[in-house]
Amino acid sequence: MHLWEKLKNKESFFVTGTDEHGLKIQAVAEKRGISPKTLVDEVSLNFKHLAEKFDIQYDRFIRTTDGDHIESVKHFWKTMNERGLIYKGTHSGWYAVSDETFYPESQIEKVTDSNGISKMISKETKNEVIFHEESNYFFRLSKFRDRLINYLKENPQLITPKNKYDSILAELEGEKLEDLSISRPSSRLLWGIEVPGDDTQRIYVWFDALINYITAAGYPKSLNAPTSPWPAVHVIGKDIARFHCIYWPIFLMAADLPLPKQIVIHSHWLCDGFKMSKSLGNVVDPLDTLDYYGQDACRFFLSEYSNIESDSNYSEREFHFTRENLIGKYANLVTRCGGPSFDIEESVAMLKEGSFDKIESFWEDCPYENPAAVKDAAGKLRACLDNLYPAMDTHLENFDHMKATQVWWEAIEAGNQLFQLGQPWIFTKEMKNENLQPEKRETSKLVQSFLVYMAAETCRIGSILMGPIMPHLSHKILDRLGVSMQKRTAQYASVGQDSTYGHGANDKGKKLPIERIKMREST
Repeated sequence: MHLWEKLKNKESFFVTGTDEHGLKIQAVAEKRGISPKTLVDEVSLNFKHLAEKFDIQYDRFIRTTDGDHIESVKHFWKTMNERGLIYKGTHSGWYAVSDETFYPESQIEKVTDSNGISKMISKETKNEVIFHEESNYFFRLSKFRDRLINYLKENPQLITPKNKYDSILAELEGEKLEDLSISRPSSRLLWGIEVPGDDTQRIYVWFDALINYITAAGYPKSLNAPTSPWPAVHVIGKDIARFHCIYWPIFLMAADLPLPKQIVIHSHWLCDGFKMSKSLGNVVDPLDTLDYYGQDACRFFLSEYSNIESDSNYSEREFHFTRENLIGKYANLVTRCGGPSFDIEESVAMLKEGSFDKIESFWEDCPYENPAAVKDAAGKLRACLDNLYPAMDTHLENFDHMKATQVWWEAIEAGNQLFQLGQPWIFTKEMKNENLQPEKRETSKLVQSFLVYMAAETCRIGSILMGPIMPHLSHKILDRLGVSMQKRTAQYASVGQDSTYGHGANDKGKKLPIERIKMREST
């Protein structure tokens, strides 16, 4: 979405990063015999490397160990304390170390494994919980329950998709909202931000981590400045919905700060229909996959198969099939219309001169068995291309990458269909006939150039709009077409909006911009 907004020449500020405090980090560091800071420095570099490999262009990579974030958290804590929203008490309940949170009785269940051993787990994350009691600081979460319910009813767009909104609202209305434990004893947790004025306690990791969003937006100094990117849109996984959709809005309400514009909750990726698990051997390594199939193919597949409302499914076979389609239907189309027998630059010039204005009157004069089918294909392609940007924009505004990719494919398919039905190559041979009447020669040239132009427009418009998803391949194709760097925005994503491209597009010796490879035998 970050690059899509930039394609529309809109301001966008994209934040990602790493949550680096908490008991899990402390435990792993102790096991490895290193300091927690050494561990998180290493882990954050891994995520930065992943972002770099996938060409994820963030504006800030925030770490919760950053100095400005630590100060932001302390300021937020003091504000809540001054408003009487924090108190000290004893807490007992079901605690998940993996999730770093206490769960109410309604959110846990008992399960028995194949060995007959029973344990309690979180219904949502399926991680084990243990009964624990300790003295903590608490936040008066319960005080804001009704206010949050009313806000959600008045602003149903806050949480999307709707099934996630319904679930959160039902949970709030159906259960008592307990006050939230927001600290842990230093005797148990040392790796965390110290509670202001009390070195015996460390701030609860989620109270710390959630504040990163407003830290990045300038809190506490400039959150309300005109240049601040807050309020923002959050994109989160379904396993952390409660923290972002209940705790976080209440924290912001308590601080009299604007709530997020929207919280988009995505589902998880399965592999061949099963949850990824080391024991099952179906874990997909993103870096290995990228190294083998290429960055653009990976990004495109994740877009094409990303189902926001339910779990998405990774399949090596489907991935390879997708990549083959990109070569055969998308990249190959520019190779076909960019062949040395045609002239894209000339075709673009003819469009500019108005030569194609009455193209519909020429189909019957062409050597087709079914000229009406070619005429219909031309009309369908024109409609697909002119509607492509608004259709994709609507779907992407709703974070529905799957449907956005589907309408893109429809345009690419329509471009291939017209080129195949129109057979522009038959006119090359026809025009070599010295006995061909000048009028007939002119018609043949006109129809051939129109077919080449519409194929080139399919590639040009399709590449502009696929740029945010496949930045390298799409720009290779735009380079091949000779499209100016200044004309690769949504403003030019309709038929006839660029009359300056095509120079050198039909030069000999141009290679396919993406090569075929065999499917991996195993992941």
